[in-house]
Amino acid sequence: MQTKLYIPLPKPTLTPRPHLVKQLNAGLSRRVIVISAPAGFGKTTLLAEFGTHIMADAVPAARRSPQLCWLSLDEFDNDPVRFWIHFIAALQKKGPELGSDALAMLQASPQVPPTEAMLTSLINDIAGEPDAFALVLDDYHLITAQTIHDALEFLILHLPPPPTGLTLIVASRTDPPLPLSRWRVQEELLELRAVDLAFSAAETAVYLNSTTGLTLSNPEVAALTARTEGWIAGLQMAALSIQKRSPETVPDFIRSFTGSHYYILDYLTEEVLQRQPPHIQTFLLYTSILKRLSAPLCDALLKDEGGGMKDEIHPSSLILHNLEQANLFIVPLDDERCWYRYHHLFADLLRTRLTATWPERVPILHQRASAWYETADSTEEAIAHAFKTEDYERIARLVEKYAWNMLHQSKYNTLFAWIEALPTAVVQTRPWLCVYQSWTHHWAGLREEGEACLRTAEEWLARASSANAEEMADRQLIAGYIATVRAHYALTHEEIPRVLEQAQKALRLLPPDDYFTRSTAGVALGGAYWGVGDSVQAEQTYAECASNALLGGYPYRASSALCYQGMQQVKQARLRQAQETFEEALALATGLEGSYFPNAGYPLAKLGELACEWDDLAMARQYVDQGVALCTQLGHVDLMAEALVALARVQLAQQEFGGAADTIQQADRLAQSSKVDPWIYCWMDDCRLRLWLATGRRDEVVYWIETCGLSLDDPFSYHYDLHHINLARALVAVGRLDEALGLLGRLLVAAETAVWHHEAIKILKLQALTYQAKGDDGEALAALGRALALAEPGGYVRSFVDEREPMAELLREHPSSYASKLLAAWGVNNAALIEPLSQRELEVLQLLADGLSNKAIAQTLIIAASTVKKHLKNIYQKLNVHSRTEAIARARELGLF
Repeated sequence: MQTKLYIPLPKPTLTPRPHLVKQLNAGLSRRVIVISAPAGFGKTTLLAEFGTHIMADAVPAARRSPQLCWLSLDEFDNDPVRFWIHFIAALQKKGPELGSDALAMLQASPQVPPTEAMLTSLINDIAGEPDAFALVLDDYHLITAQTIHDALEFLILHLPPPPTGLTLIVASRTDPPLPLSRWRVQEELLELRAVDLAFSAAETAVYLNSTTGLTLSNPEVAALTARTEGWIAGLQMAALSIQKRSPETVPDFIRSFTGSHYYILDYLTEEVLQRQPPHIQTFLLYTSILKRLSAPLCDALLKDEGGGMKDEIHPSSLILHNLEQANLFIVPLDDERCWYRYHHLFADLLRTRLTATWPERVPILHQRASAWYETADSTEEAIAHAFKTEDYERIARLVEKYAWNMLHQSKYNTLFAWIEALPTAVVQTRPWLCVYQSWTHHWAGLREEGEACLRTAEEWLARASSANAEEMADRQLIAGYIATVRAHYALTHEEIPRVLEQAQKALRLLPPDDYFTRSTAGVALGGAYWGVGDSVQAEQTYAECASNALLGGYPYRASSALCYQGMQQVKQARLRQAQETFEEALALATGLEGSYFPNAGYPLAKLGELACEWDDLAMARQYVDQGVALCTQLGHVDLMAEALVALARVQLAQQEFGGAADTIQQADRLAQSSKVDPWIYCWMDDCRLRLWLATGRRDEVVYWIETCGLSLDDPFSYHYDLHHINLARALVAVGRLDEALGLLGRLLVAAETAVWHHEAIKILKLQALTYQAKGDDGEALAALGRALALAEPGGYVRSFVDEREPMAELLREHPSSYASKLLAAWGVNNAALIEPLSQRELEVLQLLADGLSNKAIAQTLIIAASTVKKHLKNIYQKLNVHSRTEAIARARELGLF
């Protein structure tokens, strides 16, 4: 019996767990501590460590460190007399007289003694102990006798309250059948569970290093921790295998470490699976195919072919409840205990065992799961399980059924993967699948393959026999979809007449209430107007697209249409209105709690470009970083490229030239892998030219002029965003001034014809700089004046600042107040400033000088009052002042207004 009473010695390779030991010390001020977790989570090891680190001050007012007593239980302890004899023997490690009368009662009769009398005597002895102490009941899950549970509850209920007396520590693989909820509410209970005992990545690193002598990389440690979910026994078995491997093979081992690994397989089979009754083993194996478990879903899997339950006396709801209570490697996924999952390694084992035991049942179980999810309208789960059955006709039916919703939810990547996983022969017999395949190819950037899918759909429609009215309507709808997708392909391939033709055809064929597809066709139509330089018609078309999409309840489509509308407003230099439009687009891509959907990346990137233009570079960087991340998550090649261009522009403004070079390279790779919208190529060239000029790489500029494919006499392309402006910039940079002036004169006419004031500002700036370089200051200032007049309503800043010192010289000579404001924002005439004021800060400062209150400033600028306060704080810091009066006086000294 003495071996049951010894506290196990901590292992030499012990990984210290001071945070858990601290919790256990704190728990000594309560009546009960329960440590409940599956096999292999280190319950006994933790308590052994705790036994050497009990703190003297763990219990308030204690005279000395609490003593830890120990009882290791086994199946034979279900005999109540044996249990209580061992219980008292463990307590007598604290004092040999403790419980002596109760022990005498137990030994005096071969029958179970009057439990209440025996326990009352024991409780009185415990109450008489002047010091706090604790007793560990290890492996309490082996106790199944209800009389013992009842007696232990009686004992705990009547123990003297802390800080003196006994704290009972129950270590078990399952929750003990004791009133834990009541004790929890009464704050008499401390609980540690699997989630508390699981190793963190840092603890995993310490453990593996001390066990194997290997120092794994942080990603390897994180991967192994995630794979085992911190399960200590799993890590232990991984360590056993790692010890036998050469260091270079360890990463591959970690990636392949699963529940089918023989160490794991043996452990879980012997310690867990074989200990379960047959009906539980069947339940575990059958439901192992599921990533998430619920009672109705499990019931569906357990139905036999006749429709009855395999075991009607053990419904899934009861089994799941019992599995959780038994800590059988099952994890609840919600507070209502409706959904669960298995521990990853345990699930691996079960699936391996299922495949080996009943291979013929696996596709049947997946079919049942797919059918249940289809009934529940759980799209992705239904199709995921259907793929496991290899019933491709059914899969194709499901994909067709759900594709419409997937498009509306912007889940193009998932839909693309489904269709690509189907056999080609199956796809080609279904015209709708062909259309969806083409649509997702366009989204993913595989645009050379998309037209073939559309032709296959048309060929099928041509071969189809006569149909009734319903089938004819379906054919017309398919034709409308084909025209819609084809319009977008034509836009990418710069075939503007074909875009107009196909988009208008789509709008004729599509039903009036198909708001989503009509809006999608409208986006292509707006792109065609953009391509011919009709910004007014393009803006109107995009606005109608957004309105129709909202009417149909498609905020995603409306958000993207609004972004295109905002871009046309930028073309007209209406930056403030564009900001409002982009913010509306962002609101449609934002969840109720303020979280962004992936399609929020596009408006964020556009807002970042505006913030950059207004010289709020910190906000610009925040916007574009988020925009790049979300557009990448979304997966649309055009939007990813545009977001990267926005990032490069901000990086150039921040003079992060290395980062800008990397970003431009990323955009280049996208454009090389797939043909993107033509205007993006113009923007990329603009960024790379600015980078080369800022870093003195004139040779690169010369080479670009020779190889860019543009010449002075080319017709201009609105579709490429008048990319000859880039050629003009390059010519100015290398000193070919007369050629540049001739080109800029033609470009200005093209920009003014299209009402593209944004481009006109660029052209006029370049004209001013060219005349300046030729020594014609009068013409230079005249061109600059026209640029400033167009730029001032929109609050342009960086467009001028980014032209560096030559532009500063011109601005110093220009008499306009706007030129002075630009110089102030630039910081060239106010070196005394700690940091230049942004354009928005200059606006706030001017309104401050006009005598407006914070509230009035907020209303004027259409911003929050808290934002005004933030701007004022920044202004005070930059001007090194502490009040409004001082700020106004200092600004006048510096000539800021």
